[in-house]
Amino acid sequence: MNLIRLHSEPFSRDGNIAADGAARLLGQPALSPLELVIRETIQNSWDASLQTERTPRYSIRIRHLESSQIDAMRSFFQELPPQLANEPIAGLIRQFLASSGLVMEICDANTQGLDGPTSASRSLQEGESANFVNFIRNIGSARDMSQGGGTYGFGKSSLFKISRCQTIIVHSAIDAGDGLEHRLIGKALGAAFDHGGRRFTGRHWWGALGDEDSGSVDPVLRSQAAELSAALGFQERNTHEQRGTSLMILDPDLEEFDPSGDFATSPPTEIRNHLGARLQDTILWHCWPKFTHRDDGSVPMECHLSILGDDYQLPDPSTIQPLWLMTQALASARAKEDPIHCQRPKMRLGFFGQSRASIELVADERFRRHLGETGLIPEKLHHVALLRPAELVVRYLEGSINEGEQLQWAGVFITDIGENAEVEKAFAMSEPPAHDDWQPKAAQALTPHQRTYVNVALNRIRERIRSLSGSDIRQGRLSGGEARSSLAALAGDIGRSLIGAGLGGADGNRPGRGGGGGGGRRASLRLGSPASEGTSLVNGQPVARFRIRLSGPADAAPSISFTPWVQMDEGTKDPFAPNGKAPQVIGVEIDSQPVPYGENGYVCTASSGGTDIQILVSIPDYVAVGITAEIVQGGEG
Repeated sequence: MNLIRLHSEPFSRDGNIAADGAARLLGQPALSPLELVIRETIQNSWDASLQTERTPRYSIRIRHLESSQIDAMRSFFQELPPQLANEPIAGLIRQFLASSGLVMEICDANTQGLDGPTSASRSLQEGESANFVNFIRNIGSARDMSQGGGTYGFGKSSLFKISRCQTIIVHSAIDAGDGLEHRLIGKALGAAFDHGGRRFTGRHWWGALGDEDSGSVDPVLRSQAAELSAALGFQERNTHEQRGTSLMILDPDLEEFDPSGDFATSPPTEIRNHLGARLQDTILWHCWPKFTHRDDGSVPMECHLSILGDDYQLPDPSTIQPLWLMTQALASARAKEDPIHCQRPKMRLGFFGQSRASIELVADERFRRHLGETGLIPEKLHHVALLRPAELVVRYLEGSINEGEQLQWAGVFITDIGENAEVEKAFAMSEPPAHDDWQPKAAQALTPHQRTYVNVALNRIRERIRSLSGSDIRQGRLSGGEARSSLAALAGDIGRSLIGAGLGGADGNRPGRGGGGGGGRRASLRLGSPASEGTSLVNGQPVARFRIRLSGPADAAPSISFTPWVQMDEGTKDPFAPNGKAPQVIGVEIDSQPVPYGENGYVCTASSGGTDIQILVSIPDYVAVGITAEIVQGGEG
């Protein structure tokens, strides 16, 4: 009698989420399926290690199943969804069983494994874990764990996306008090289908027959699970140090590793080297903090790779140029020497670290020689890595090479935890399901204070990016004809809603420097409020045009400064757009003639009837920009 039974989930009277809907819960992240899998599984392994005292080990094995293991796999999938149901999973698994049996096994050790009850309907006892049901059964369960990396639990759908047959088998060994308890179960995410007058979600499990009333299956347990996992070729788990979880992804999509699709015609050694380079490059770029030594010499995690029989040891990030700049910046951020604060409400938001090096530094070619331009680690760094306390990279904010000082640079920002984890929760809740960004505008559950924390931190980080990039505002000149090149779509439909109209801040009327004091002719000069006149396209760059009226004696030639800014949703003015770039004044004109830039600002000649000054401001992103104008020095014509 076959031990393994199939359970295909039917829709309940009250409804369920369809499997294809569950697979779309990640949204449309910018990351590739491989990047999502790496980030999700390392995050899961880290979270599962927080209750243990040993360094967690993370490994990936890509291999072909042996003939006996293929036989065990055929026995495991003896029951499949009926062909008449038009559920594609059955045909995809049959194709896999008839192939060479390529699998990708992602493992961790020295972790607590998928413990807790195996039924999602059972209430938890005090202090009891829900790891098994949250990973195997539930969709979207929050991970309530201090210093953890995950929040939503949606990322596990990436495991099914990278499988050609959308199927995984999970083996976990947990602490049972008197030894290890083994658990083994298979799961697939297909698509909703109809069969026998019933509607099914497309979620499938393979395991031991469970409660007859539920019709579901439970994981195979204990010695039977250990024997079956060994037959399938899973990593051995016989000791307490081998506690943890293995995820066997069936028929992984190798085109993800090599978009050129040359594997079929490549020599085996080239295939192994390419796969090894791809995995190491991806793990390092997205998760290098987890493999960077602490001050005491320890590392948060260990990593080992086995690719088609060849073993690879993940290199120390501090030995790779220019990634070592990130490790230096991390050490500085870990030292908490440069805190970033919010003033209203008063709160410490996190810590910043930075490191710089010559742009002549030669980049490490060990991965790029195999990956070419598809490698993730840049040849030159001008990035800030955003981290939460778990030290998993959320995303990078990119600036530019400091051309003036001929420097490349790296920065790291680590969020603080805050009292009652208030700051940590704000950043965690601002992340989308893929955990690859901070999006305070889109996170409806954030309180106003929490949204402020994230916005202020991002603004302060962009200030650091501007400083590291050496991107002081550079003034330029444009002819009137160039400035008026039409950008019809932007100027016509969205120009005035996109670009701040009438936003000027200081209008030149403030006491002292603004034009209302200081004696002499300067007291009679006056600047009006900036008015928006739409947008145009200059050399492919969207540009906003503003007009300001200058009134005063005809013989006055004051110097005027123009400071551009970005209008934020919170009503604040920021020097940077969300992409980290600053708007710049690229030209000032009177009657289509360029105005010279003097030592203190633009020298503009006034006329008795008033003078219209046009200011051109580059738009660094799809944002509203404005300017502040100020008379900084008066003069005689």
